[in-house]
Amino acid sequence: MINNKLKLVTALSCIMGIAAPASVFATNGMFLIGQGTKSRSMGGVGITQSHDVMTSAINPATMAKLKTNRFDMGGDIFIADSTATMGEGANILTVESKPDHLTVADGIYLFPGLGASWKSGDITYGFTMVPVGGGGSRYQPNLFNCANASPKNCDDKLGVSLAIMNINPTVAMKLDEHNSIGATLVIGLQVFKAYGLQEFTTFTVTQDDTAKLTNQGTDISYGAGIRLGWLGDFMDNKLTLGAEYTSRTYMSEFDDYTDLFAEKGDLDTPGNIGIGIAYQIMDNLQVALDINYIMYEDIASISNPGPDPRSTTGPFPVDRETNALGADGGLGFGWDNQTVFKVGIAYEYNSKWTLRGGWNYGKSPVDEETDILFSMVAPAISQHHLTLGGTYALDDDMELSFSFIHAFEYEQNGPTYINFEGGYTMQQDVIGASFGMNF
Repeated sequence: MINNKLKLVTALSCIMGIAAPASVFATNGMFLIGQGTKSRSMGGVGITQSHDVMTSAINPATMAKLKTNRFDMGGDIFIADSTATMGEGANILTVESKPDHLTVADGIYLFPGLGASWKSGDITYGFTMVPVGGGGSRYQPNLFNCANASPKNCDDKLGVSLAIMNINPTVAMKLDEHNSIGATLVIGLQVFKAYGLQEFTTFTVTQDDTAKLTNQGTDISYGAGIRLGWLGDFMDNKLTLGAEYTSRTYMSEFDDYTDLFAEKGDLDTPGNIGIGIAYQIMDNLQVALDINYIMYEDIASISNPGPDPRSTTGPFPVDRETNALGADGGLGFGWDNQTVFKVGIAYEYNSKWTLRGGWNYGKSPVDEETDILFSMVAPAISQHHLTLGGTYALDDDMELSFSFIHAFEYEQNGPTYINFEGGYTMQQDVIGASFGMNF
C-alpha cells in the first residue's frame, strides 16, 4: 500500500510540475492571498496552520508539525473581471480587460500547486511548487493609442502578462515539544511579456521606438531567496504563535525588456514579513489571524514614482537621463508597501467534515492621487476578500478540500500623463479544489 502511494505521489508530482508554470493572477497586490486550498478558504491564514504541506510555502516551520509523510496537490479556477477607462466627459473610452494568459475557457484561468514532505525523527523535509502571483491585462482597443492627442492604431492590443512561480525545498525541525523552526530556499521563476506600449517611448531616453520596451515576446527570469519561520504552542496547545520572514527573491534581469523596467530590466520579487496567532476556542473550533507586511518599496521597478501629470517641467521627478525607463531611477508603478490582514475560522463539524471561512483585507498599493498610468496594465487593486471552504475525509489518510474566494469590486481613478483622467475596476472569483494524503 505504501509503495502504491509513493508511486502515485511521484506521478502526480511530475504532472503538476509540468503544469505549474501556467499564468496566475494576484489578489493582495501582486501576490495570492494564501497557499493551498485550506489556507485560501480561511482568508489566506497560514503562519500558524499545519494542516497540509502547502502552508510551508508561507511558514516553513509548519512542516515540522505534520504527523506523517504527506502529499498535497490542487488547482484553482480564477475568474477575473477588470475594466479600464480613459477620457473625460462624453469622451470616455471603456475597455474590458481579457488577460492574455493560458486559459481553460474565455476569461477563466487555472493555476495548480503541489507539495510533499517526509519525516525523519524530529526533522521533516520536503518541497512545494506553487504559483505566487503575477497578473496582467489585455485591452483592445489600445487605450493608450486612442487617448493620444493624435489617435493612431486604436485597434492594436495593449497589455502585459506576468506569472511568478516558486519551487520551495524546505527543512523543518522540532526544537522541543512546543517549538519548531524551518528554512526554505526559494527558487523563483518569472514569465513576462508586454505589447502595445509604444506610447511609453515618451518616457525613454531616445524617445524613439526601442527594441527593449515592448512587443518582444515572452521573456523568462530566474532567481533565489530565503524564507525562515518559527512556530510555538502555548496554554496546553490551545494557543499557537508563529512568525515568518521571506527575503526578496533576487531575479535575473528581463533582457528583452531592459528599456521598460528600472535597473535595466530588473524585477525582483518583493520580500515580506508576517506574524500569526491561532486559538483553539473549543476542541472543534479554531480562529486564526495573520498580519503580513509586503515590502514593495525595496524594488525600484515597482516603487519608483510614475510620470507626474501635474508637473510643469515634464514627466520625470529629476530629469530624463535619471528617470527614463530602464535607468536605475527609471519610472515605475509608484506602489507603496502593503499590510495585509487575514482572519480565518475552522470548524470540525464531525469526523468527516471540516468547514472553513475567512476574510482578507489589504489596502491597494496604488496611490490614485498620483499618476496611475502604469498600473492600468497591472490592476492589482482588490482589497476585501470573502472566503469559504471545507474538507471531506475519504478515510484516515486521504481527503478532498475545496475553497471559494470572492474579491469584492474596487475602483480607482486618477490622473494619467497621456492626456486624460483614467481608472480601472477589478473583482475576482476563485474556485479551488485539492487532494491530500498521508503515506
